[in-house]
Amino acid sequence: MAKIKNYITQDDGTTTVVIAGVELDNKTSLLLDNGFEVEVDVQVVDPFRITDKQRRKIFALVKDIEAHTAQPMDYMRHMFIEYVRTYYGYDKRISLSDCTRTQASQIIEVTLDWIFHNDIPLAYKTSDLLKQDKSFLYWSTPTENSIHAHKHGLANVARGERQHSSKLTVDRVKYIRESSKTVRELSIMFNVSKQSIRDVKMKRSWKHID
Repeated sequence: MAKIKNYITQDDGTTTVVIAGVELDNKTSLLLDNGFEVEVDVQVVDPFRITDKQRRKIFALVKDIEAHTAQPMDYMRHMFIEYVRTYYGYDKRISLSDCTRTQASQIIEVTLDWIFHNDIPLAYKTSDLLKQDKSFLYWSTPTENSIHAHKHGLANVARGERQHSSKLTVDRVKYIRESSKTVRELSIMFNVSKQSIRDVKMKRSWKHID
């Protein structure tokens, strides 16, 4: 794995870093040897493990989902974890026993997204546990909720796939088409009918999304 060995902060606020252990293909080496610069996308690996509080948040959220929908906690928890793993492109299986804080935050965010889109009531203890969570504060703000609806195509269209009542978004449609989950699992996951899932997979709806 490549590692950052040193860095210098430049006057413009950017950082110049020394990275060791990077594997370069022949084409990239040839470009560098001929004086060309090569653009890279550096993503720092989170070295910190999930906190106990993050773990308690996740379990509290899926417990509230179970109380309202009767869907088992374990099933919903694994569903959200698998969604995060697929959406963010993690190769390794995610476990709440040793995942990173970043991954835990992503699971909490996805779970809250699902909860608020599906009008799941939260227990007082859950709300109290989440009161400082940025995702929870975001969803609890009507203005931001409205902005999110517009951003993801959930508002101000009279009918069809982008109507305000739609529970699907562009990201969710892409996930459905790439996922190996069954139609039943996906319909439960996004709280839509099995026919809606079939229509998305067969591109009878959301035709403008590749």
